[in-house]
Amino acid sequence: MFVFGTILALPGTVLGQPEVIAQFGLTLADRGLLISTLFVGLLVGSLASAPVVDKLGHRAALAWSSSSVALCLPLFAAAPTAALAAVSLGMLGVACASLNTASNALSSTLFPAERGRRMNGIAVMVGLGGLALPLVTALLSTVLSWRTAVVAAGVLAAAVAVLCARLPAAAFDPPKLTSTATAFRHFVRQPGFGLACVLILLSGGNEASLAGWITSYVELAGVSAPAATWILSSHWLGLILARALLLGRVDRAKESTIRYGAVCGAVLVLLLVVARAPVLLAVIPFAIGMAMALVMPTALALAGDRYPGNPGTLFGMLLTLAQIGGIVLPASIGWIADAAGARAGMSLIVVSYGVIGVVITLFRRQVASGLPVPGASR
Repeated sequence: MFVFGTILALPGTVLGQPEVIAQFGLTLADRGLLISTLFVGLLVGSLASAPVVDKLGHRAALAWSSSSVALCLPLFAAAPTAALAAVSLGMLGVACASLNTASNALSSTLFPAERGRRMNGIAVMVGLGGLALPLVTALLSTVLSWRTAVVAAGVLAAAVAVLCARLPAAAFDPPKLTSTATAFRHFVRQPGFGLACVLILLSGGNEASLAGWITSYVELAGVSAPAATWILSSHWLGLILARALLLGRVDRAKESTIRYGAVCGAVLVLLLVVARAPVLLAVIPFAIGMAMALVMPTALALAGDRYPGNPGTLFGMLLTLAQIGGIVLPASIGWIADAAGARAGMSLIVVSYGVIGVVITLFRRQVASGLPVPGASR
């Protein structure tokens, strides 16, 4: 999941670099489309990840996915044109999707009594990976290029592939309960499942948009490129700190955690949109990371509680929706930013978090009115 975090941070770290903008001739819309390209690949990979994880098992899926990432990262670093960069980003998205699905499914399966804590715990590793890439790029920008940092992430992915291949399969691959198709039909009939899907779709879109657009947004507001990279790093640091400090409390109140995180996220993104002072532009992304950190992993844990069964199928479905959000929202921000300004584009995230606050309330009511799911815990 650390490797997965470096991939999520890749567009935000690289696409704001002046040399990349100059080399590829990127407009704001181009940046949005490139961010979305990664999530198109993640969408395709997530669609395939449910049968892949169910068929291969967690260990083999993790080893295959991380080895594929190790091949794709150097291809992106070497891309000479925007078109080839987009192709390599798409391939990278396909390659890393099973890392996300298998890791979440494995955590949900091994720790049913503390899903919220454990799934926020692996989300901490996503945050550490997301922090590492822009941080290394910023610290070493005077001696190493961003391409070197990307290739180094590929070497790390290769090491993870070797480690995953050495795990004992029996301990990490519990038997599935039903076929993928049967599990899919079961899930879609459960009370509140559609609303849970909306939660994941919007949460995934928000995280992708913030990770991909913070650097470009603050640069357009007058912040230098190196400073913007540091600000992106602070956003990832906020995610990490909140998940690490609060993960022990999540299991007691998952729905309230999601609601409060969404409301605070909406307020803070709105402050970022209206802020003009450089000091506010510097500190608000960190606060946003703190506020919205628990929303996505807690929503996944809530789904794992409520809808037991094949975890590979469940999280493959949900994370596919997260990638759809990661495709649509960043690209929409880019189109609106080109037409009406960056502030108008970023305002979409405010609206999205507001909708999450409403949806989690409706989810609670719909689930309460339906029959309890056998084996599920609240």
